[in-house]
Amino acid sequence: MLNSTSILSLSVLLIAALNNPSDALNIPHSVLETIDRGDIAVLPNFVSPSEVSRWRTDAINLHRDGEFIVDALAGYGKKKKDAKFDPAKDRAVLPAYIPSQKKAGPFVSASLGDASGRQALTQTIANLRHELAVGLQRPGVDALPDGPNNHEISFTRFGPGANLARHVDEHHEELKGRAGWAKPTRRSLSWLIYLNEDDWSADTDGGCLRTYERTTPSSNKVGSRNGDLQIAWLVPTPDDRKERPVFLDGRRNDGKCALYIDSDDGERRIYLTRDFDKDPYLFLSGDMFVQNLLIADKSLKRRFHYIEQPQSAASEFLLSKQDPGETVNDVPPIGGTLVLFDSVTLPHEVLPTTQRERWAASGWFHEAQQRPSNNPIIL
Repeated sequence: MLNSTSILSLSVLLIAALNNPSDALNIPHSVLETIDRGDIAVLPNFVSPSEVSRWRTDAINLHRDGEFIVDALAGYGKKKKDAKFDPAKDRAVLPAYIPSQKKAGPFVSASLGDASGRQALTQTIANLRHELAVGLQRPGVDALPDGPNNHEISFTRFGPGANLARHVDEHHEELKGRAGWAKPTRRSLSWLIYLNEDDWSADTDGGCLRTYERTTPSSNKVGSRNGDLQIAWLVPTPDDRKERPVFLDGRRNDGKCALYIDSDDGERRIYLTRDFDKDPYLFLSGDMFVQNLLIADKSLKRRFHYIEQPQSAASEFLLSKQDPGETVNDVPPIGGTLVLFDSVTLPHEVLPTTQRERWAASGWFHEAQQRPSNNPIIL
């Protein structure tokens, strides 16, 4: 059982680590460029083998003791609806905070497992957060007030056979309805440190992180513009070979929306649409609805392509899942490897493991969410 005093004491240490980073990590500039263009940055041997072993041992022991929470989000849980559900074969997490219960999670308990080891991990991640905030020019990542879920961190375990379907980690507030405006922060950067054994083989053990990167590099930084999140791309053409990120401005006159891209010099916005009402059906459909109902310019409308097609009966029926503008990149979960990517822009999935457990430390760095719209969509 979690002791409230011990949770509070380690929570204070966790907050202190997050707000007082030390020892710069000197992330290579190439990593920053990779994140800015919407791809996945992979840093092998980011932490030492001894740290990997220490954190994995702690995670294994806490899972054995029943401290992990099974979320049934992985493919095993969804595919076995008619069979006896075996939580040992699904995804489970050891979170620092449990939003549904509005309380601290077992990750921050000073009385469970190797608490000092988790504190060392938290300090490492705090240092990483600080350096990324500076290097990526995202000061909001390092400037949030204290909060229980402002920066997520957990241990994650995938059981044999578990996988996680394709998704993106964050969406524009207007695409999430009321839930999009319910929290003060949003995910900005996704990170994982793999904690598997040295002999892990992607060929025999599976469990790769599969990402779907754009074949043509982005013409401008991805993710957001002054709080407006990216929702789509303008794909390249023979006349314009640039892949251009498309942002949704939900703060137009009378609470309306509009779509825009950056000018070539990045100094101004080029709006693709007139202001339009916030109609959730447009955002629950596919490319063709936006192309035909919102974008008037014939040379531009055919280029519009969602980052991730909204899930609906219409999109499932009308749209192919094949995207010729994407390139698949599989990242094996080798112990000690750090992966980083923009939470808004990169679709990804976790491929099934075979016979082994897949361990990681994972989380998200948050930024403050933009001020709520005057008239947000309610789904």
